[in-house]
Amino acid sequence: MKWRLPSWIRSVRVPAGVRSLAAGAAAVVGALFLLGWFERSRPLNGWFILDLATIWFWTLVLSAACVSVGRLVVERLLPARDRTALETLALAFPAGVVVFVLAMYAGGFTHLFNRPFAVALPALMLIATARPTVEWLRRQAAPGSGYVALRGLPLVLTVLGICLVFLLYLGAMSPDAINYDATWLHLVIPQDYAREGRIVSFPGDQVKNVPHLGGMLCTWGFLVPGLDMPQLRWMMALHIEFSVFVWTLVAIAAAARWFAQREARATWTALALFPGIFVYDSNMGGAADHFLALFAAPLLLVTAKTVNRFDRRTAVLAGLIAGGALMSKLQALYLLAPLAVWALARAGRLLVRRSRGDRDAPAPRAIAAAFGLTASVGLAVLLPHLISNVVYYRNPMYPLMQDIFTHSTPTVRDAPYLVRNVLADWNWHPPAQLGERLARAFEMTFTFSFVPHYSFVNYLPVFGSTFTLALPLLVAIGGARRAWLGAAVVCGAVFMWAMSYWLDRNLQGFLPVMIAVTAAILVRAWELGWLARAGVALLLAVQLGWAVPWYFQGSDRMMGAISLLKNSTEGHAREMLRGHRSQYVALGKSLPRNAVVMLHNQHIMLGIDRPVMMDWMGFQTIIDYRLFKTPRDLYDRLREIGVTHVVWLQGNEAATMQAEIIFDVFVHVYGRDRQHFSELMVFPIPSTPPPREEVYKVVTIGVRGYPDGLYDVDALFRCDQLPPSFRKQGSALKVSPSPSALLGEARVVLMSGGAAPDPETRERLTREFHEVPAGGGLRLLLRN
Repeated sequence: MKWRLPSWIRSVRVPAGVRSLAAGAAAVVGALFLLGWFERSRPLNGWFILDLATIWFWTLVLSAACVSVGRLVVERLLPARDRTALETLALAFPAGVVVFVLAMYAGGFTHLFNRPFAVALPALMLIATARPTVEWLRRQAAPGSGYVALRGLPLVLTVLGICLVFLLYLGAMSPDAINYDATWLHLVIPQDYAREGRIVSFPGDQVKNVPHLGGMLCTWGFLVPGLDMPQLRWMMALHIEFSVFVWTLVAIAAAARWFAQREARATWTALALFPGIFVYDSNMGGAADHFLALFAAPLLLVTAKTVNRFDRRTAVLAGLIAGGALMSKLQALYLLAPLAVWALARAGRLLVRRSRGDRDAPAPRAIAAAFGLTASVGLAVLLPHLISNVVYYRNPMYPLMQDIFTHSTPTVRDAPYLVRNVLADWNWHPPAQLGERLARAFEMTFTFSFVPHYSFVNYLPVFGSTFTLALPLLVAIGGARRAWLGAAVVCGAVFMWAMSYWLDRNLQGFLPVMIAVTAAILVRAWELGWLARAGVALLLAVQLGWAVPWYFQGSDRMMGAISLLKNSTEGHAREMLRGHRSQYVALGKSLPRNAVVMLHNQHIMLGIDRPVMMDWMGFQTIIDYRLFKTPRDLYDRLREIGVTHVVWLQGNEAATMQAEIIFDVFVHVYGRDRQHFSELMVFPIPSTPPPREEVYKVVTIGVRGYPDGLYDVDALFRCDQLPPSFRKQGSALKVSPSPSALLGEARVVLMSGGAAPDPETRERLTREFHEVPAGGGLRLLLRN
């Protein structure tokens, strides 16, 4: 006989809300019990997973604030008939990012970079848009809102795509992912802004003064509460970049549908055909390329909406997105140029139609107003950066255009040339002659994916060649005007890249448009029949077969993330985190709060967390070794610009022999109280200056490019980082078959490591000189 509840109990009807409350309360009690049980084995304050949860919480808050405000902006500026729900999301996040960054600039100018500001900014954005956002979410969740379940091939592709995104996340989760440029500038900018509580200048590092929208977003990540280690701040910045990448995938899906003119599913997974993003230097590692990529597909979509009718409100949205792209990286011009050509061509066609009596075509005044609004709004978005550069450097484009803004400060002799050839490495410039440059650019438009130029993977083609090989398929596809247009825009962007600077990484800035166009072409070709499908499948199989090994190129970065997760409840994850760049963090903590550091001939500085000025020729214009003839000259300049400590890496060779001599003598003769932090060394600028001396006389023995002889030290100013035609140097005061005859007048002897002087010279060197450590395999001897 079965036992049953009494009928009067079974007849009681408990409201659904009460049952829901009871179930929720029971689950909460269970969770608290489980936490208490786990606490006995592993104290909760040692769980790394809680730090990771904090990072994800703030990442989601940022995304929610930006998409909430951005959606409102898009709905106000772009009529509902001109956009789908997916396009609304694709445009909303980048528009919201622009609003967020402009608010960050306002906070930085008013010295509000602190924790309360970091919490209040997204909170205010969410509160201000709460009601319309909730209403929009209800509309999307309502029956018949357009939801379509994935099945078949789109489902398979989506699962594979999610796996690849997870691999990308593992490769971007931990500080192991931080790349070289991020340790130099992209994460140092937010570190310095957050430390100072405001926007500051970087007079000793020129490249930090070009636009950095990503740096401003990461500044917010350096300010939010709950992260008590520098390494967690760096992880916060990496998670912001990853969230930007996820929203970029949304834009890719929207753009691919627009190009294909189909409700194609899972098109964003065409990312798999472009494995370069998994490879070092193009991966998510704290740099700016993926922040620019966020705006690429939305920029094309909003341009298409604008040129349709040249509506003023849509033109304002286009300017907002274009301004965000330029604020991310000036390389946005690669994509903006072909889009501008498209807009002008479309305007010309509409004007012809208008002249023939078509009153549906916009009037010339409306077209001009749309162009003016787009340009004006784009400039307005960029204006905070331009104004700060005018205030700090008297040049809105600093460090660029110093030959136009001749009162730029700080500056040095030949600064424009150094910027063009050292800051932008001359080895990757296109040919100088216009005809040859045009020919090479046209060739590279179709070969860029097969013949890499600046790469860290032995010049193997990892960017993905499917786009180029898919172009012939357009001939067979009928009614694919948008796909043709997208292909032309991408080819135009590649052409602009090939005309300017052959840095493959910069192609990442408009990669989303390339992915979307490729996906659209493949979707349309797939519809042509089983023969077309067989060919397309073979093409994809070959590309994916090549790509699979590259998906795991970041295995070291992935293993770093896995190790952290593995030790997340063991109490060792935080210890592992502290090991990242520990020497830089320890060095920074050893310095006074008001310290200003000069970093000798090295870029890497993340973790020092003090104002840093470099002395590397071409990368800064505040220290010019060509003016220094003795260590006293260097000392006086460092005092003048406020440097309090010098940091260097033993063995680093200076940019010129003159700089090598002056710096090595200064640090090894007059640098006292040195501290070592692994390979780094630091000492405070001495209060007593070096003595004033005559110009150093130098004897060179076997030094490359300098005939053996006696030189004034300021004759050794040749910089081998410059193009050969500009590698000038002074002439010797005296030459002699035997260096021994010149040693009597020398204060310094500079020798190559493999030099073998004659016995008489060796004897005098041993008796009259002592060796000072030098970089680059050189030997430097100073008179006793």
